This record gives sequence, C-alpha cells and structure tokens, in this order.
Amino acid sequence: MKKWPLFFIALLPIMASAYSVRKWTGSDETLSSDLILIQKKANWNQHSLSFSRNTDSETNQVQVQCNGSNIHLVVQSTANEHVSTLYHALFKMGFLFPHPRWQISPTEQQALSHCGKTFEWHPAFPERGFHLHTLHPNEWVKGFLEGDEEIALDMVRWLARNRQNVLDLSLMRPEWTKQKNSLKKPFALAKNLGITRGVSLGAAFQQQNSFKLVPMFEALSGRGDKVALLKSIHMLNKALDYDFMTMEIGTSEFTAMNYERALAWIDIAAAEMKKEGKKLFTKVHVSTNQIDPKWGNFNFLPRYASADVGVLPHTVMFYGLEDSNVPMYGNKNFFHMMTFMQEEKNHRDVWYYPETSYWVGMDADVPLFLTDYLRARASDMKLLHPEGIRGHFNFTSGQELGNWLFDWNVCLNSDLDLNFDPLAGLKLLGEDEAVWTKILDFQTKHFKENQLIAILSFSNVQDELSSGHRIHERKIIKEVAHSAVIRESEILKLETALKEVPDLTEIKNEELRGMLKVTELRIHHALAVRKSLRFKPESQGRENLIREASKIRLEAKSILAGVRNTTSRYPSSNIFEKDKNITSYDFGYLWTAVTLHFWEREELMVKNNNYFPFFNNIYDVFDIVF
Repeated sequence: MKKWPLFFIALLPIMASAYSVRKWTGSDETLSSDLILIQKKANWNQHSLSFSRNTDSETNQVQVQCNGSNIHLVVQSTANEHVSTLYHALFKMGFLFPHPRWQISPTEQQALSHCGKTFEWHPAFPERGFHLHTLHPNEWVKGFLEGDEEIALDMVRWLARNRQNVLDLSLMRPEWTKQKNSLKKPFALAKNLGITRGVSLGAAFQQQNSFKLVPMFEALSGRGDKVALLKSIHMLNKALDYDFMTMEIGTSEFTAMNYERALAWIDIAAAEMKKEGKKLFTKVHVSTNQIDPKWGNFNFLPRYASADVGVLPHTVMFYGLEDSNVPMYGNKNFFHMMTFMQEEKNHRDVWYYPETSYWVGMDADVPLFLTDYLRARASDMKLLHPEGIRGHFNFTSGQELGNWLFDWNVCLNSDLDLNFDPLAGLKLLGEDEAVWTKILDFQTKHFKENQLIAILSFSNVQDELSSGHRIHERKIIKEVAHSAVIRESEILKLETALKEVPDLTEIKNEELRGMLKVTELRIHHALAVRKSLRFKPESQGRENLIREASKIRLEAKSILAGVRNTTSRYPSSNIFEKDKNITSYDFGYLWTAVTLHFWEREELMVKNNNYFPFFNNIYDVFDIVF
C-alpha cells in the first residue's frame, strides 16, 4: 500500500471525491401521507394542505397558493432539496417539531395568513443529519433494532420535518436477524422521505457489542482478514437496503490496529461499496496516544485512502472547535480536528461529527442539563459553513429529559436564515431571551471555563483505574478525599458558582425548568459532599453533611419523577428502568438519571470511606470491552 508523506498532502491537487453519497428525492405518496398525519395532529381538515413540485430549479423555494381554506404548496427546488424545501414551508407557516412526539401547530387561519407568500430554503450544509448512537441503551435501540417500530418511524419523520437528510445508527453483534428485520420499515420510510440511510459498525471494533466486519483472530493476525471483510460486506448488502457505511478502524476508539492492515481494509471496503452504489465513511476520533513515527496519528489514517472514502471528524461533549481548553481524552483542544477538515475538504467528502450527548457519567445520565451544547454546536456550524465543509452529522445518545432541545437546535441551525443562533429553538418556544442568556452565560463561565463540569459530572471506571488516561481530566473523589488542597479548591469553585446561580422561575417550559433545577441542585450536592470531607470518617460532622447531601438528592429525585411522569413519551422503551437489552448495559440510558445513582454512589463512597473503582459499580466492564 503506497504511503504519502505528511508534508505532501498539502501539495495534492484540489479534486472532488470520485462520487458522493446517494440521495433520494422522496415519494410524493409518502410525503402526502405525512402531511395528512401533521394535519390530523393539528386538528385541521386533513385534506386542506397539498403540494406539487418541480425539481429542475436552481433555487429552493415554495409559493403558498390558496383556494378558500385550502393551501397548495408549489415547490421549486433542486432534486436533492425537494423534501426539505417542502417542510421549510411548513416551518415558515408555524409548524414546529421540537421532539419526535411533540408537534406545535398553527391554526388554519394563522396558516392562511401566508397565502401568496414565497419562502426560500437556504441550507447551511448539503448533508445534514444525525447518528443515533444505539450502542447506548436509548429509545432508538427499542425502535430501530428491537422492533418497536413506531418509535423508529416517529424519529424518521422528525428528521424529515426538521429538514434533515441523513441518518445512521450503530449495528450490534447480538440478535442480528431481529435487527435487520426491525430496520426494514424505518429505512424504507427514510428513503421515501428523502433521507440517506447509513449503518455504523467496526472493521474490528470490539467495544460495546458493536457489529464488526472482521473477527478478532483474523483482524489481529492478518490471516483471512480481507476475505472476512468482503464476506461481511456482501452479507450486509444483501440483508439491508442502505446507502452508506460508517466504519471504525481501530479495535476501540482508544486502541489502534496495524496501520497498513487498517488502510487496506478502508480501500477494499470503499471499492466494494462503490460497486453497490454505496459509500464508505470512516470515523476520525480525538483519542490520543496512537501515534506511529511512520504514519502519524492513527485516527488520521484515512487521509491516505482513496478519495472515494469520506471522513467523519469527531469531537466530544459540549466542547467546540474554537474552545482553547478541552481536557478530554488527553487533548488540550480540538484545533487539530479543524486543521484536518481544512486539509481534507477538497480531497474527499468531509462531514463534521460533533455531539449533543456524551452519556457515560457526563451529562444526561447524571443528569446535567448542559446549555453549552447549544452554544458549541451553533458556534461550530457558523465556523464551518464558510469553509465549505460538506456535511454536519450530529451524534446523539437520546432526547429525553430535555435533551431534545439540543438536537432540535442543531436542526434549526441548518437553516442559514436563523444565523446559527444558539437560542433559536428557545425563541420559537416563546422563552425569554434575556432569561436564557443569563443561564447560558453562567454555565459557560462556571461549567466550561472554570471547569465545574469536572466536579459535577462523575468519574467512570477508566478514570478511577488510570490517572494517566482519563476520559475527562478531573480529580476523582478519592483524590479529593485525600488532599485538603484539592478539596478546598473544589469547594471554593462550587461556592463561587452558587453566588451567581441565575433565576429559573421565568422559564416557561416545565421540563426544561425542572432539568435546570436538578442541575443547580447537583452544585449544592457536590458542595455538601466535599464539605463533609473536612471531617474524619465516621464522625458526626461527616455524617451530618452526608445527610444534607442525601436530602438534596431526594429533592432532585422528586423533580425528576415529576418530569418523567408529565413528559414520558416512550413508555414501551424502558429507558428509565433496569432492562435487559442488546447493548452492553442492563438498564435504560436514563435509569441512572431518575435514580440519581451517581449522586448516591458519591455519598456512599465518602460515608464508607471506600473509593474502590468497582464499589457500587453498575457496569459490566467485560461486556463493554469484549
């Protein structure tokens, strides 16, 4: 396999990739059926809204024509933007879809006020959509992989209605027959709604029960690996109707493969996918400590692959490309990911691949409602649009307990007319901009810049086993307990933040207000736990402060129970329960949130003076790793 020196990459001639991802123009019948569903939900006459289309236009626009109470949308667009242009008209008339199971509708009279108007659709990126991270036990595991098809169909409709045109999700090793059968209807609907469909898996990716193309022996030995790779691709192509494959090239996101072997897999897979009219993408992680003196960063290996191979440069958590302090995975910042995108954008398809939920002890499962997801994602999109980056492909682990806001705002910021506004969704919901600006400013200052996130979130087993390679740089509670200097530093940070906590009473949305109140209570909880460490184990002083922390936890738990009871949208999914499923986790992704497991674990560690990494552990590490 030919290797190009790093310095030569910048001298390569500018060239477009040989081919791009397959696009679908949508089915008129399916779109008409969806309009009927929308009208029914709005309590409209179910046949008062119709459309026609012309896909030979160089611009994307919709004219609203009215005949009495009937509205006809005349869509003129490029072929690739027909579906989004149609739904853009609905957005402009007042239809909003913040969540797959929540629709905000104008009255028929309000919609008729737009008669005679023409709306133009200006997408920020040609490809825009979501990776549903079904390696985590969320609602989409049940919907797409375990046969609860209404969950999946609602999510597909949500994407199209919010003018997104790309979807992929993680395939798993267990219960393959059930998975492929479960995917048929949602993938068919996606195609008919103009959405390009992908599957995410590994070449030899061992982590979290992920589907992999090459068995471990063949992958590590190099014997029969290429035959196994092709066999698996042929099987997938026969089993599923999909458009692109997203492939991991390491054995995990932290461990590299043999460089030459991994590069060979990339080119073989890309060529085979091309024969089928499909496209290969590879993930580009931000993990460190994978540097080869000959090849450089393992994560950047796809730069040596065929131009047919697309790349998904990935960033994690609520950090953005311009943040100067990003203490995750051994990084100082993500500037190198921006440089990589700039270098590769003229040679191959580049889709930026950020997150609106990390999950493992950092955000939704704590739970923390982190408003910097709004700012970071909007800021990154604003940065990348003028760079000509082709795609924006957001990684999400689930949308409940208010996390829909972060995903919805990413969708809204695909609309150039909204000018990459981090408050776009909140404004549409009628929230007070000044109230929310104070909340965002508070979290940016204290959670991100002053690194309160490292105190409020929780260490996982890897963080507690290794001080040299933590997921997020932090002082684990054992280190806090054993160092008065660390303890007092953290107490000071928490007390300083509490002096500036913004008022939440004017937040209109009850779910969001509740989640922000729980986040505020976590500051109080973390402070009480750390103050207890000023006293010796088994002393009355420590006992009293742990009791105070427990009282705060129970207050937060009561709020969460209220949020769950009033907004639980997927009762069949068991996402708030202990639940055996095909992932590596024996619980729904929000079971730890509503039980406040991590809060209680921290109390118990301090109370019992027991800081063993597997104390009160809920993870099956063997299942996650193997």
